[in-house]
Amino acid sequence: MTEAIYPLLRDGGPLLAAFNGVQALLKAAFSEKQFKYHMVQPRMSAQRWADIARVAPAIGVSLASWNKTAVSGSAFYADVTVPVFLISSQNSPNDLLLGTKQSPGIAGMMAVAVFALDGRRIEGVGTISVKAASNLEAANWVNDRTAISTLQVVVKNVGFNADAIRAQLLELENSDGTWDFAPSVTQTDGANEA
Repeated sequence: MTEAIYPLLRDGGPLLAAFNGVQALLKAAFSEKQFKYHMVQPRMSAQRWADIARVAPAIGVSLASWNKTAVSGSAFYADVTVPVFLISSQNSPNDLLLGTKQSPGIAGMMAVAVFALDGRRIEGVGTISVKAASNLEAANWVNDRTAISTLQVVVKNVGFNADAIRAQLLELENSDGTWDFAPSVTQTDGANEA
């Protein structure tokens, strides 16, 4: 696999490749000229969701888990869950499902996203399965003129070539542009959420 398809391990390796592959398929279906894209952090507050939802329609993509489902031999292969969040906002709550001529509704966004992702193969990474699409989970995150649909997107059987990874691990301490940081204190009050 090439570095363009298969990012360096320190940058996320196959996890980043799965994330980027899902996002690229979404961008082909939902143009960046019309849809705002967000990287969704784990455990976002309701206020952060409200901030993101201020500009809609929008698409959020996150990374949730990498779960091994079967014995994979000498290399680790597992299913990567890449949650996708579809955000629609309307002047009237009655338009949230079907949308208007000015802005898509959540039903159409869900249908397009499932069609764009399910069964697609990310070359060198794995095959996508959309396990669920729901607009119920986010009901308390935003006001009643905004809808957020969550898609449980799984990229199946994602792994790495053990020999290629071992070579990258050796380079983490020896080559330019690798990890170079000191531990930092994490803010817990949410003061600088962005």
